[in-house]
Amino acid sequence: MRKAFRRGLTPTLAGAVLPLSLGLTDAVAAAEIGGFDVNGYVRQYLSWNLDDVPETEANDEGDLSMARTTLLLQARGDVGPGRVTAIGRASREVMTDYLDRLEDRTAETGTRADFQDELNETDLREFYVDLNPSDRVFLRLGKQQVVWGETDFFQAMDVVHGYDQSWRSFLEPENEEWRKPLTLANANIRIPELTGELQLLFRPGWDRGSDVGNTYDLFGGRWAGKGNRGFNTQGTLFPIEYHHDEGDTDDPHYGLRWSGAFGEYDGISYSLNYYHTQAQDPVLYPSDRADAPMGRAFIYPEIDIFGGTLSGYIPAIDSVYRAELAYIPDQPYNNFNLGVTEHDTYRLMLGLDTSLRLQDTLGTSNASTLSLQAFNTYLEGHSQDRSDPDAVRNAFGSTKDEHTTWLTGILTLPYRHDTITGQLVVVHDASNGGGVIVPSLEWQVGRHWRIKHELDLFYGGRHQGSNGGNSLFGSFDGADQFYTRITYQF
Repeated sequence: MRKAFRRGLTPTLAGAVLPLSLGLTDAVAAAEIGGFDVNGYVRQYLSWNLDDVPETEANDEGDLSMARTTLLLQARGDVGPGRVTAIGRASREVMTDYLDRLEDRTAETGTRADFQDELNETDLREFYVDLNPSDRVFLRLGKQQVVWGETDFFQAMDVVHGYDQSWRSFLEPENEEWRKPLTLANANIRIPELTGELQLLFRPGWDRGSDVGNTYDLFGGRWAGKGNRGFNTQGTLFPIEYHHDEGDTDDPHYGLRWSGAFGEYDGISYSLNYYHTQAQDPVLYPSDRADAPMGRAFIYPEIDIFGGTLSGYIPAIDSVYRAELAYIPDQPYNNFNLGVTEHDTYRLMLGLDTSLRLQDTLGTSNASTLSLQAFNTYLEGHSQDRSDPDAVRNAFGSTKDEHTTWLTGILTLPYRHDTITGQLVVVHDASNGGGVIVPSLEWQVGRHWRIKHELDLFYGGRHQGSNGGNSLFGSFDGADQFYTRITYQF
């Protein structure tokens, strides 16, 4: 039940992700070209505003907010003793009238942004070789994705890579589509005597600076957040600095993961992890760059992460439970003077995946699936007093809570022999209020076509006034969308 359900994750040895997880299904056979199996997709993304955005003078309700076209190609084939995989992706955005208005506003409020330069891409996303020097050792060398942990929306132990949230925030369901691949040496050593496997990771620092950490809409686009749409933060006030004493993307990242199991059948799977990396979210640090008029720039500070995962099967309720815990000592944050304060940080996730027999109730054609998740971040020694230098300022300008708890639920409903899939996603901020409700329908039309319609409906959230900032969902006030995704697989 679990393998068929998890969103966007194809489990393999020690969390490596198979290339065929990139939004493709087995219904379309790969073409053989020069000894390589080649397949891919062409995809059209469209979204419309359901609200009038307050930052522009025009009425934006009903306007097209995104027209994005993507071509993805992947090829796999044997070369000598190894198996080579290459995945390339190109995306182009149309400057809709709404984006034109936001881009023009960036020139009025500061430095003009170039939205197409920020959103368009032509990238060799993955390029690696798989080797099996022995029956116990598996090597993957090159640009790749590695998954540690299996949380939805929020990351506890999935810390090897950052995510690109600039073009659709956190709403794209397949994590591998917006996870940012890195050049890694990835060794998996099977140790059957201990019923486990050791994974060793090393990133030499050959990637572009922009490949590290999370990428947000800091240029004033459609996902910049309330009050920042139409304002180019990174171009006007705070540039991104990839080579800083506190965090240099040229420095190596490294870590290890031990994965094991207890019990031969329906047992408990666990992992223990350590990773030296850079924080996924940028922090403002003092900078002497000429293009940093405020004397500060966004950097991704170096951190160490210790953690583990646990999962198992509960036969009595036909469910899988999941747990993840990550500990980051002295993680840097910004305070309200835009200085840096450090706090030991703990991230805990508890989840349950189960099957529901709803065929008689809702007329589904197969068992439905339900995933529930609670995610908590705890900042040790955090103060709620904004005048306290240890008080943490969140990315939207308000005080970060000592405990921040998110609740998520995902209900998936298959119809017509799984050719129509309904889904309801709910994310709720239990600490600050607010959340998002995402109902969707996806049609499988023949072997090649997939059509998805979705509503992104934000509600509530904390607002602290013009100088007090917002919570996450407070910042998405006025960002409701109707979204369509049309995919042709080949």
